[in-house]
Amino acid sequence: MATKPTSTDSKGAKGNPRGIVPSEKRVRWVKPVSQSVDRLTKGLLGKHGFTRGAIVTNWPEIVGEAMARHTQPEKIVFSRDGVSGGVLHLKTDSGAYAMEVQHREPQIIERINTYFGYRAIERLKLIQGPLPRYKRAPRPAPQRPLSAAEAKGLSQAVDMVDDPELKAALERLGQSVLKRHKDPE
Repeated sequence: MATKPTSTDSKGAKGNPRGIVPSEKRVRWVKPVSQSVDRLTKGLLGKHGFTRGAIVTNWPEIVGEAMARHTQPEKIVFSRDGVSGGVLHLKTDSGAYAMEVQHREPQIIERINTYFGYRAIERLKLIQGPLPRYKRAPRPAPQRPLSAAEAKGLSQAVDMVDDPELKAALERLGQSVLKRHKDPE
């Protein structure tokens, strides 16, 4: 009676070639970058207390465009539990704006905590220094006036709408879209 050799020269214990470890979860589509950003930036931003980098990237939405032009979050120092009672170190570009930030501190803290969904920040520590240049959104191109034919076609397209508010909104939308396109000549 012949027995099979139990050597695993070319194959591992489960019958897979050496060096190939099967993945537990196979993905057959491309993952969005947003799913990997937290994992990729955790080491870099974690040193500054930003366990989630979203406060840095969404700073203009949290505090508003005007304040974001003059401030930048530097780091968050949390209490011992690591998630609440934090101090946000906030850099401002001028002493005058630091006074404004100090005056509006309760509102800023409320906005940040609303963003996080819990009381993550208790106070701000202001640091004065130069900020990186703030990038403004590009200005929209000037819009051209509508031709008589375009205006007539647009009004005919929305004539079947009965609701006057909806009709006016659709006309404004149509005018905006048509004004962005080049002349139909």
